[in-house]
Amino acid sequence: MTNTTISSKPKKLLINRKGLKVVRLTLSADESIPEHSTNADLVVVVTKGEGIFYINKSPHHITQGDVLDLTPGVPHSIDAKSNLELMVTHMQLKLDDPEIGCGSEPCSHS
Repeated sequence: MTNTTISSKPKKLLINRKGLKVVRLTLSADESIPEHSTNADLVVVVTKGEGIFYINKSPHHITQGDVLDLTPGVPHSIDAKSNLELMVTHMQLKLDDPEIGCGSEPCSHS
């Protein structure tokens, strides 16, 4: 199978505020995104399809429901094996920030 590198990532910016960006990224079958890295922490949720997500050139098969966690600067790339949709959250985290909580009560949703 020959992958076609897409020149303009089909994406929809859903949230964009200081320290947080959420993007819906869609790829057609056989499309790819070349290796790159970012200065943000990333959480990638596969919402549709399947593909190969390379982290430091190591392949990881991804399918609907999978969640990936990447730290800043980690090289990654994507090959879509079918129509693929990802929710990509870019966060600027500070290691000295306290954990997220729900006030003095335990979080019922965590």
